[in-house]
Amino acid sequence: MLKRSVFLILFPLGMLSTNAQKPLVWQLLEMTTYQNDFEGESARTIPNFPSVLVSRFEGQEVTISGYLIPVDIEAKKYALSKNPLSSCFFCGGAGPETVVELNFMEEPGRFATDKYVKANGILQLNRSGYGLFYTLNQTEIED
Repeated sequence: MLKRSVFLILFPLGMLSTNAQKPLVWQLLEMTTYQNDFEGESARTIPNFPSVLVSRFEGQEVTISGYLIPVDIEAKKYALSKNPLSSCFFCGGAGPETVVELNFMEEPGRFATDKYVKANGILQLNRSGYGLFYTLNQTEIED
């Protein structure tokens, strides 16, 4: 009887953890190192992702908080940054490991610059060296 009770208690908890979003923190993203490659026709920055990021978060539904930064307002392209605009990657105050490209599930509308939000989506790692290191696909912003 005790084994059955423990199973009934733990089984729902296990079900929740497989469907839940994994919290992603900036400290983990900042463990990514990179090299600049200026050889050839175009420059690129090649990331080297930490193994824990690849094995536990790549392709998974994650949640991360940060500042919304407009990349192209007319095209409704945004990034999520660890830092506000005045000290973010685009303004030269931080590295490329501190921003995440957002690809929204639905039309995002317009957001205020530097609005602090929690974003949910599927984490994609960009190994090509072109573009941002991280993309959050199917992004939804929590209110």
